[in-house]
Amino acid sequence: MSVNAPLVGGDMRKSARKILLSSAIFASHGMAFQFMSTLDLSTGGISLVLPMPLQIGQLCATSFDVPARRSWQRTLACGRVRSCVEMGINDYRIGIHFIQADAISVSLIREAIERYLRS
Repeated sequence: MSVNAPLVGGDMRKSARKILLSSAIFASHGMAFQFMSTLDLSTGGISLVLPMPLQIGQLCATSFDVPARRSWQRTLACGRVRSCVEMGINDYRIGIHFIQADAISVSLIREAIERYLRS
């Protein structure tokens, strides 16, 4: 089962962001898989650090770990790049707005935000 709408309606910045320092895998058309770290998470999207800039509007998929009841669980969400900000040499903070995720990933993301992650 998939969700064809954002996890929460409206702009990503309207969703409460929680700190999520986790490993992630990023994929986009024309790019090799990139391994990186996440910075924060909301029900509407995620921000992470990549060693190269991305174009606003670029479609992508991100797989990342979130805390769950007894362990960390892997999620998968497709999204669109909403922001790209240079943080330093070869470091770019990428903001991704979720546009599709399977039902299990949606549930894991919501539970992590509500129960396990801090602002």
